[in-house]
Amino acid sequence: MKKILVAIDGSEAAMHAVRTAVTLAKGLHADLTLAHVVPPTFVPPEVPFGVQPWTDEAVQAGERLLEEAVAEAGITCDRLNVTGSPAERLADIADQGAFDLVVVGSKGRGAVARMLVGSVTDRLVHICKRPILVVR
Repeated sequence: MKKILVAIDGSEAAMHAVRTAVTLAKGLHADLTLAHVVPPTFVPPEVPFGVQPWTDEAVQAGERLLEEAVAEAGITCDRLNVTGSPAERLADIADQGAFDLVVVGSKGRGAVARMLVGSVTDRLVHICKRPILVVR
């Protein structure tokens, strides 16, 4: 195992996944990449301005989350901050980057968010072609 991808979203479960992935990466001498995906923002057509301000703010928040995760990891790692549908983007990144393992937390930002947007972890487990470790 040479490459590990960790998905982060700011939740405690994601930070636990980071800590678990760091332990694995150290033990296996693998490279670690942290990834944050900014989901698409939708606004009704009658709103007089576009989604760009919200998207820019979400990307900046993602950068802060990545910095926190890198500090938590305490090791050198690559960072990806991308936009799109989280599960699909993570699956694409894992496949295109030839990652040996994808590590994700078992719970995201909260029950209400999961009910509204669906579980990223559940979707990722179903569509990703790479091995996935779901950390509880």
